[in-house]
Amino acid sequence: MNFLKRAIRSVTRQKSKSLILFTVIFVLGNILAGSVIIQQSTQHVEKTTKEQMGAVATVGIDWNDKEIQKEFENPSPDMETNLEVKLIKKIGANPYIKRYDYSQSSGFQSKSLKLFNPSGDKKDKADDKTEDKTGGFNPMEQFIPIRGVQDPKVMDISLNKIKLVQGSVFTEEDIQKGNKVVLISKEFASKNGLHVGDEMTIDQILMSADMNENQNDTSDKETYDTKVKVVGLYQVLETVQKKSGKSSKADSGSVVHAASMIGSNGEDGLDFQMYNTFYMPNKTVHEMNQGYMRVLTTQSPDLFSGMSDKELAESVKPFYVPIYQLKSIDDLAKFKADTKPLLPKFYSVMTSTDSFETIAGQFSKLSNIAKGVIVAAISLSIILILLIVLLFMRDRKRELGIYLSLGDKKSTIILQIMTEVLTIAIIALMLSLVTGKFLGSFASDAFLQSNSVAKTKPDAIGDMMNQDALFSTGKRISAESVVENYSVSFTPFYIVTYLLVGLATVMISVLLSTLYIFKLKPKKILLG
Repeated sequence: MNFLKRAIRSVTRQKSKSLILFTVIFVLGNILAGSVIIQQSTQHVEKTTKEQMGAVATVGIDWNDKEIQKEFENPSPDMETNLEVKLIKKIGANPYIKRYDYSQSSGFQSKSLKLFNPSGDKKDKADDKTEDKTGGFNPMEQFIPIRGVQDPKVMDISLNKIKLVQGSVFTEEDIQKGNKVVLISKEFASKNGLHVGDEMTIDQILMSADMNENQNDTSDKETYDTKVKVVGLYQVLETVQKKSGKSSKADSGSVVHAASMIGSNGEDGLDFQMYNTFYMPNKTVHEMNQGYMRVLTTQSPDLFSGMSDKELAESVKPFYVPIYQLKSIDDLAKFKADTKPLLPKFYSVMTSTDSFETIAGQFSKLSNIAKGVIVAAISLSIILILLIVLLFMRDRKRELGIYLSLGDKKSTIILQIMTEVLTIAIIALMLSLVTGKFLGSFASDAFLQSNSVAKTKPDAIGDMMNQDALFSTGKRISAESVVENYSVSFTPFYIVTYLLVGLATVMISVLLSTLYIFKLKPKKILLG
């Protein structure tokens, strides 16, 4: 009788011992299976979420850093707060970069232009002057953002954030000469009766000392006017269906862009900005800013009392925020490492995925717990299975001695023991593959419910540079949307990984236990 037949008969004959071994492997298998599926599910949700966030980075000062805030309380004259175009381009030459642009942002409060309110105008319930939920006037919702561009194709169009629906994008001549041209949303155009080819007046209300007292009344305010030509209309590509609460998957190439204004009221604030943003050449934005400041310093010198000529000159220098889209989400860490040595003091690389830990920190905790449980389960399995098999072999010492005296090799007996244990283990592991999935689902649900992420409100400085303002992708990423992406389910990778880990653990236990066979002396066993 060969060792295979002996192994099968041994399993069926010694039912109680087989049942004990089966129970131990099944219980440990459930723990291991649950941990493996949780680990793979957390890795999947992290990858999916980061892809939705986009492989995009910017370079700037992280104003949320407490040490940087402390340094800038008493700034020294040599502190750099602006990036040179030469450095922006040098960073853009990095091999991990797919495309890049840099933007001078601005904005203004208009006297005559009507803003489109995506949460109100779509329902025909909003007035031209928007009020906040408390009934008070919200000046930020009368602020029209201007985003300068250096790439004539407009990065947000190239990356499916907005779509050109009428007219054209800028020409190279528009960018280089700073032609007075603008790209606006079709909703904003409709609200103001504008069409492609029309001349539009950007009437920037001049600041005054009493502006805060009479924000509602702009009828008597003076303006700085710039006439621009509307060359194109864009449509905001929305993927968030707010009514149903459902969302579609964003393009992995969605890009982030620098906020064009301070202050963001969550998703509604970002929507409001996008529908009312003016895209214009960087040089045009800079010339408008210079003209505005010249008029302002002449008409309202009191606003600049205490400022030196050097400080006034610095205030109108172009301030560019670079936007880098990488070829892959996996390149972000390498790009950070390459770029860091090139940056001035206080500057750092900020990426679209930096907020993942803040938004989905509970998944990182869950992943770490799962890793720990996997290591513990494997270690415990090796020890327990080793002890049980070793105990069973001691009980079968006489049987094994007979096999050896009849001429069986020790390697043949080891193969028999291995076959016996693996036969039981495969059945136990296949069953625990199913039950472990439900155990993992139950455990992860319980953990996530007890560790739900509370929404945090950034402070005044943090709000300037928070991730919502700096980075805006096609899909709004929140703790809730990350939880929606999380699911514990069967995948081929999970099945193969678990079975390989489980069988490897059993085989290691058996091989360690079979060292006992090498100590057996057939003559001594039979005579004893």
